[in-house]
Amino acid sequence: MVRATIRQYRMLESTAGVVVGVSGGPDSVALLHLLNALKSEMGFWIVAAHMDHGLRSDSWSDAEFVREMGRKMGIRVEAATENVSAVAAEGGVSVEEAGRRCRYKFFEDVRISTAANVIATAHHMDDELETFFLRIFRGSSLHGIKGIAPVRGRIIRPLIRAKRRDIIRFLEAESIPYRVDLTNLEDEPDRNFVRNRLFPVISQGFPNFRNPLRRTLAMLEEEDEFLDVQAKKLCSDAVSTDENCLTLDVEKLASAPKVLAARAVLLALYNSSGREERWNRSHIQSLINTLYGNNPSAHLDLPGGFVADREYKRVRIFRPKPQVSPSVDELVARGPGEVEFLDTRITLRFSLRERGDNPQESLGDTHKALFDADKVAFPMTLRAFRPGDRLKPWGLEGSLKLKKLFINMKVPFGLRRKIPLLVKQGEILWVPGIRRGRTAAVLPETRRILEVSVVKGLERLRKTDC
Repeated sequence: MVRATIRQYRMLESTAGVVVGVSGGPDSVALLHLLNALKSEMGFWIVAAHMDHGLRSDSWSDAEFVREMGRKMGIRVEAATENVSAVAAEGGVSVEEAGRRCRYKFFEDVRISTAANVIATAHHMDDELETFFLRIFRGSSLHGIKGIAPVRGRIIRPLIRAKRRDIIRFLEAESIPYRVDLTNLEDEPDRNFVRNRLFPVISQGFPNFRNPLRRTLAMLEEEDEFLDVQAKKLCSDAVSTDENCLTLDVEKLASAPKVLAARAVLLALYNSSGREERWNRSHIQSLINTLYGNNPSAHLDLPGGFVADREYKRVRIFRPKPQVSPSVDELVARGPGEVEFLDTRITLRFSLRERGDNPQESLGDTHKALFDADKVAFPMTLRAFRPGDRLKPWGLEGSLKLKKLFINMKVPFGLRRKIPLLVKQGEILWVPGIRRGRTAAVLPETRRILEVSVVKGLERLRKTDC
């Protein structure tokens, strides 16, 4: 069966090196012996890797057992010790999760140091079915309950189609010794409860439940693969990525079925954060609610220091860059010339000239504003938006809250404090790129004109602000 599984899933290539994870228990011992028997026929070489998790006072004896087994078989053994309990406490994860991370990191280190190609673990059919029930009880998705993948990256599982009882029969028939971890006979953790109490009860009514359940998992795998293909297409079409952030197209994602939108978002998140970051259902649901919701400026705090900001027709997901708050959020333009506004790279040019024959300002050009220079003399202030700011808009009576203007103009929340406001004696004269105030208008009696224009930065900031 192991030979057929290796070939079916193309787990090994000729001359490949295999790191075999060996705990000393029956499953991993059987895997090591079976691969050792096949290595000459299939053309690969193996090295055993054992990690002592330090969870039992006698756990050191497992390492000695594996070393002795390696010596007898002529197989190189790499061993390491890790205080998994301390790792779990430091990382705020369960002991089981900490052990998994430590094991796979150690296996990968051995793979690299030995120039091996893949890592073989001893997961078998019963492990897969136990995982299925555990994830059902925890409310997992279709992707979560579909089973354990025979191949995942550099991880291969040659025993995945073997049953635990068949593994034990093989060891007994070949008189191969193995270690028994007595904690596996207890009802904790949850996996042992499923293995030692739930499965015996199910077997009373359905003695052969493993095979039909495995067929069900196979069908779930096929359906999950189909949905993954569709989600990848949607992700490619609706999600853009640069080195700083993910940008989700709200219209494209919200027009797709929610199940595909959720998968596309999850795929994008893992592509950005890596597999070590854990994205659970609540995080994805919150993002989907943001996509389908009516709040155009929604904000979410996500794991790993990520945040999500909706900005009308897009949602940006990124890790905010650490910023040192400036002591002031304004600077002074003391005369003609160019001024770069703080750290935004938006540059404004101030020019003075005599009134010409055609001083009429084009209100359609939001990147330039003309003022009566005798009414707004230097120095002038450029500063960031502050709560309560108001503008007296050109062509309107009274004043308008700048926050409301930003909302009406669909200016993203994260951009609002980066637009330099032109201010004189506390009054906002111009919001570059947005709206001019009515103060200091150029009239027939105007003798000199102050022209203020955006030289660079504003359009770049609109398109790529992350």
